[in-house]
Amino acid sequence: TSTWLVFLLLAALPASADQDDKFSSEQERNIVIVSIFFSAISFCGSSFIVFMYMRHPSLRSFVFQLVVWISASDMLFSVGNAIGNPADESPACYTQAIFVQFFGLSSMLWTAAIAYTVDAVYLKGRSLDDALDLKKRFHLAIWGFSALFTILPATTDNYGQSTGWCWISVENNAESGTAWRFVCFYIPLWMVATYNICVYARVRSALNEAIEAGAANVENIKHLQRMVYYPLVLVGCYFFGTVSRIQQIVGPPIYGLVILHTIGMSSQGTCNALVYGLTPSVKQKICGDSAKMLEDEPSIDEDMARGGRLVEIGLDQIERKSPTAVERTDI
Repeated sequence: TSTWLVFLLLAALPASADQDDKFSSEQERNIVIVSIFFSAISFCGSSFIVFMYMRHPSLRSFVFQLVVWISASDMLFSVGNAIGNPADESPACYTQAIFVQFFGLSSMLWTAAIAYTVDAVYLKGRSLDDALDLKKRFHLAIWGFSALFTILPATTDNYGQSTGWCWISVENNAESGTAWRFVCFYIPLWMVATYNICVYARVRSALNEAIEAGAANVENIKHLQRMVYYPLVLVGCYFFGTVSRIQQIVGPPIYGLVILHTIGMSSQGTCNALVYGLTPSVKQKICGDSAKMLEDEPSIDEDMARGGRLVEIGLDQIERKSPTAVERTDI
C-alpha cells in the first residue's frame, strides 16, 4: 500500500523534461564513450574479485561471499552499460534497460546484506551460524525484490531511452516514468544508503571506544571497519545520479551533471575492487605472502566466530571488569 501511495504522489509531480530537451549527437556520443570506458574498467575490477575468490579458498569467508555477489551484479550491470545508446524500443534497448535496473538494484541490495551481517554479528552479538542461515534468505529477498521492481515499470511500458542510455523512460508516459524511477530505484537506494551509513557510524563508535579503552583487538575492529566500506561505495557512486534525476523533474537535463552521473554509476565495480584489493588478506595473496597470511591474519569468519558485541569491548574495560561485565578482548 505504501509503495503505491508513493507512486501516485510522484506521478502527480510535473513530468520530467528530458523527453523534450535532447542532447546533441556529439553530447550523446560523449555520454556513451564515458559509459563504456568506465563500465569496462568496472567489469575488470569486478572480475578480479570473482577470480580471487575462486582462486584462493582462504578468501571464501562468508562476508567475502556477499562481496562476490555484489561483483557478479556489477559485472552484468557493466555489460548492460556497455551496450551503449541503442535505438528506442529496439531489443538492445529493452535488454539494456532491464540489465541496468535489475543488476543495479541487486548490487545495491547486496551492500545492505553486508551491512546487516556486520550489524547482526559484530555489533548485536548474533552467532556466525545465525548469519550463515541468512544466506538463503538473502538470495530469495534480493533476487525476488530486484525482479519485482524490474517488472513494475514494464506494466506501464516505461522502458526506453533515458538521457544517454536505456532505462526507465519518460518518453511515452512521463508521469508514471518519473514515479517508477524513484519508487523502483532511488527511494530504495537511499533507504539502503541511510542504513549503510548508520551501521558505519556504529562501527566507528565501537572503534573509538575500543581505542580509548586500550582494547587489545583494535586491529580486528579496523578490519571490520574496512568491510563497511563496500556499502559506503554505493553512496558515493549514486550521489550525482540522484541529484541528476531530481533535477530532471523540474527542468531539462544538465549535460555536465549527466556525465558525472554516468561516471558514478559505471564505477561501482571499480571502487569495490579497490576496497577489496586493500584488504590485508587480499594484499598478501596478491604479493604471494600466503604463508604469513595463514599464520597472522585471521579470516573475517574467524573474527566473527570469536566475536561478541563490539560495543562491549570498550565498555568492559571502562567498567574495569566489573562482575556484571563479560570481558571480550578478541574478535
